Amino acid sequence: MDNPTLEKLICDPSFIDYCLNHESDNFTYWENWIEENPHYVSLVVESKTLVLQLQAMPSEEEVAKERQRLYQAIDEAKVNRQFLFRKWFPYAAACLLVVGMCIFLFRQRPAILQNPMPIVALLKQQVPAGKYMNVQLTDGTKVRLGPTSTLDYPQQFAASERKVTLKGEAFFDVAHRTDQPFIIQTGEFHVKVLGTSFNIHAFEEDKVAKIALFTGKVEIFNDSIRLVILPGQAFVYDKVLAKYTIESFDQGQERETMNGVLHFNHATYSDVGKQLARKYGISFQANADVDLDFSGTMAHENLDQVLDKLTLTTSYRFSLESNTLIAHKK
Repeated sequence: MDNPTLEKLICDPSFIDYCLNHESDNFTYWENWIEENPHYVSLVVESKTLVLQLQAMPSEEEVAKERQRLYQAIDEAKVNRQFLFRKWFPYAAACLLVVGMCIFLFRQRPAILQNPMPIVALLKQQVPAGKYMNVQLTDGTKVRLGPTSTLDYPQQFAASERKVTLKGEAFFDVAHRTDQPFIIQTGEFHVKVLGTSFNIHAFEEDKVAKIALFTGKVEIFNDSIRLVILPGQAFVYDKVLAKYTIESFDQGQERETMNGVLHFNHATYSDVGKQLARKYGISFQANADVDLDFSGTMAHENLDQVLDKLTLTTSYRFSLESNTLIAHKK
């Protein structure tokens, strides 16, 4: 939609469907449109508020029907005024109330638009493969998102808490607010903080999730676990075994990870393939019969240099075919 206005939006059938039906294709379309046009968020909120207000009103047909019933009651009252007064008075009062409310709401429309219901816009930040992205939230919290990661967050936080959802990996530097905890929902866990800095690695397809704390204190919890970790500690959760450990970690190495440096420690072919796919935007054969045990570091080499390093240090020859990582036994 070019140059959207309030009148255009509330008259657009697809926008009305977006406001009323969260499971429709139009809902997905308008959510993407809002993400691509954030400068129109306030207009969308204003328009959506009006659509919901008008939706709650009776239709013209319903008003006309109630009006006709009222006229009929008045006419019949001339025949038996006392009897029909007792019978029809509740209905007549209801009809007058409906009509009166409609007139009142239409007259109050400017006031409604000036003070719309608090509809909070939800934003989504998706990072393509091979890229890193810095996001600053409205509370001052800074987030560095890793490749192929997604962060969902409200345009404006609630007064009681600050809540976001992460899929992937990110470094958080959370603004300190004692009375407004910051909660990250990621995978199997929630992470609750007041003000601190830490890395989260929580890709859905990975077998291990990790939360490494640099400063402050965080609480990690779900339905069965609730614990607190301190600076220098990492919470490492094995999804296959459904078990966790608390470990120390190299803070320098963790910071390098969020700057694009890949560190491998006895990594399998699947581990290497996932990391290269995220950093370089390639594919890999997840079920390939490759018995790999690789340890090493990939800093800021280009993909050809990475493939050469893997070939020189392992018993496999690595190449790229149709943008897919291939490994052949030497």
